[in-house]
Amino acid sequence: MSSKIMFVLLYIQVGKVQLLKNEAINLIIAAGQEPFTYFKDVITQLEAQFGDPSPKATRHLGKLKTLQQGSSSVDEYILQFKAEASQTDLGDTAWSRNI
Repeated sequence: MSSKIMFVLLYIQVGKVQLLKNEAINLIIAAGQEPFTYFKDVITQLEAQFGDPSPKATRHLGKLKTLQQGSSSVDEYILQFKAEASQTDLGDTAWSRNI
């Protein structure tokens, strides 16, 4: 097993990701197996289990949180808000949370 992989596993100390660490270390110690062949496998597993399930929606929600009317008319502001909200895939939820 590469030293990069072992470093990442040993660096994990708290949280839900520790379950992945414990499982991997148990496979290494108890079964003599290597759960990850390449460093990218560790990253892929971490992202699959703990990454953002919808980065596009998160990006648009961030835009909604910082959206300001400024010198726009109310109608322009609402159109801009609805355009961003429609990109989050949350439907009416985004609209009702932010008004």
